[in-house]
Amino acid sequence: MPKVVSFATKIEDEKRDLMRDFCEKKGIKIWAFLGNAIEHEIERETRKEDLLVHEEYVKYGKKTATDFNEFAKKLGYKLK
Repeated sequence: MPKVVSFATKIEDEKRDLMRDFCEKKGIKIWAFLGNAIEHEIERETRKEDLLVHEEYVKYGKKTATDFNEFAKKLGYKLK
């Protein structure tokens, strides 16, 4: 089991209240909500970087690259 630690940060009171109200209504512990949000954001940023790398790969004419839209769908992105 991972070690649980405490840390402090500053956040706008409107965002804190929004999070607190949401967690209370859904029956979610704030620490669990924040832990999941951190993991989700790191994964999202990593996927965004992966998409940029792939876009550059396709842009410079690499014939072995897959279609950009198919690649984005596999990563869970909805393109405009």
